[in-house]
Amino acid sequence: MQHTHLSKEETKQGLKTPLGILAGNGTLPLYIAERSQKSGRDVFILGIDGTASKDIENYPHTWLKWGEVDKLFKTLKKEKVEQLLFIGGVSRPDFKDIHFDFGMIRNLPFVFSLTMGGDDSVLTNIVSFVESKGLTIVGAHEVAPELTADAGVFTKKSPTKIDRKDIQKGIKTVLSLGEMDIGQGAVVAREYVLCVEAAEGTDNMLDRAKGLRQWGKGWLNKRNGVLVKLPKPNQELRIDMPTIGPKTIELVADAGLNGIAIVENKVLMSEKQKTIDLANKLGIFILGLKEEELSL
Repeated sequence: MQHTHLSKEETKQGLKTPLGILAGNGTLPLYIAERSQKSGRDVFILGIDGTASKDIENYPHTWLKWGEVDKLFKTLKKEKVEQLLFIGGVSRPDFKDIHFDFGMIRNLPFVFSLTMGGDDSVLTNIVSFVESKGLTIVGAHEVAPELTADAGVFTKKSPTKIDRKDIQKGIKTVLSLGEMDIGQGAVVAREYVLCVEAAEGTDNMLDRAKGLRQWGKGWLNKRNGVLVKLPKPNQELRIDMPTIGPKTIELVADAGLNGIAIVENKVLMSEKQKTIDLANKLGIFILGLKEEELSL
């Protein structure tokens, strides 16, 4: 799907109505809400029950269970929301956790489409469905561009020549996986791909890397290996931009890796300063690649 960008007129019009925030886990939904209010725009948060932080209750909000399609759109209409932002991590729900309201039943073909294919196809279907209801999807990077990574080294520690070779291997691996809509990350040590991200997500992949890295430890049990995390080719960045944060740093350090490589403008950094400070404390580098470095 082609990414659409709001025109100046659409942005101006959107500021007159509350920004709808469909909130998953983590702190980013709260950051977006606070930032929007400070800029003079009202917000209304729709928190996914059992996933979103209870702190959303500090803002105008409602709670949604999976499958409450009627409630979703009726609430957005009632609150005069025209622009909707998806932010925060979610997992595909178990079928037993889905609540079938009338909206869910009326849209069963769409619901069943979400059980098929990889993340890209699922997210593309979600965007098309929401926009067919007259709403505009906006991305976190459009509302808060400061959340995205820049190019360059963010930390006191820089990647070594060996790390750079691992990063190159990781880039090729992730982009190849992305073409097949598989994942956004890979762990590489001494130019050997230890593991790749699939349906389990980055955190669980890093847990696996902790054991697998035994092969790549090298002399004196020194840290080595990198996490490379990039968007897939043609990824729907408005609702699925790759994200790193303090937990990512902790897991990378726990896995014995040397650092993280991401790409400018297309990866969110949750709690950016905290993430950088923790990386410095734990001896992890964070490198923001230039987009042209992805064509290796």
